[in-house]
Amino acid sequence: MARQSVDHYIPFFGRDFYASTATWTAEEVGHYMRLLIIQWDAGSLPADLERLELVSPGVGRVWSLLVEKFPVWDDGLRRNHRMEEHRQKASELQAARSEAGKIGNEKRWSDRKAIANGSQSDRKAIANGIANGIAKTSPPSPSPSPSLSPTEQEENTHTQAENEFRQPGWAAIEWERFAERWNRTERAARWNSLVAPSGWVERAVDGSWMAKAAEALDRLPGCAWFDTPLAVTRFFEYVDRIIAGEFDNPKQNVRRKKQPTGGNL
Repeated sequence: MARQSVDHYIPFFGRDFYASTATWTAEEVGHYMRLLIIQWDAGSLPADLERLELVSPGVGRVWSLLVEKFPVWDDGLRRNHRMEEHRQKASELQAARSEAGKIGNEKRWSDRKAIANGSQSDRKAIANGIANGIAKTSPPSPSPSPSLSPTEQEENTHTQAENEFRQPGWAAIEWERFAERWNRTERAARWNSLVAPSGWVERAVDGSWMAKAAEALDRLPGCAWFDTPLAVTRFFEYVDRIIAGEFDNPKQNVRRKKQPTGGNL
């Protein structure tokens, strides 16, 4: 079965790449990078070294170092495990966005047909519904409305968020997938709300952030620093630090020195 192509940029983590290739020669690094790019574009690499020479001439001179980075899979082709994980996530995101676009187009087309074929009252009701839907998805005003109190503004914002995430769309699909995995992860505080946290859409649209978040979520169970479950909003802020290993070790208990209570020194 042909593998799906990925119309997406490669998630590249410079710190991790440098750490894993710090002692390599420029030739070794060059071949490694070229093979990763080819795998991302084609989905796999040929298992035969002679065919690898066709796509990266001279790779045979450094193959003893790279062979473990690209093992042969059950289908007889070579892949780097981590690159394949990123590729699968990008494919899922691409498919979700495509499906969300199809649903939206079908609904718009259905509404237009109903307006064209329905009675005058039906056309007016449907047109009002479309207009209301557009208003719900419009960007918020750059400044709060002066006619609302702070409490009313907060409730209004929350209601708009609920309306947005209950509409079919890629952001909601991505959140459902992420929340399901989040709630199964050790050291993650369970998120029970149907509405995604503030700032989710801005992060979800950034493919590189999504890839880093997935990596950080894999590392979270081993972060001994968090002696209580971590809130998802905090996780959003800590993604880079979790990947960097800042929270791998437990907190150190700081003991306060006892002060002398009197008597001879």
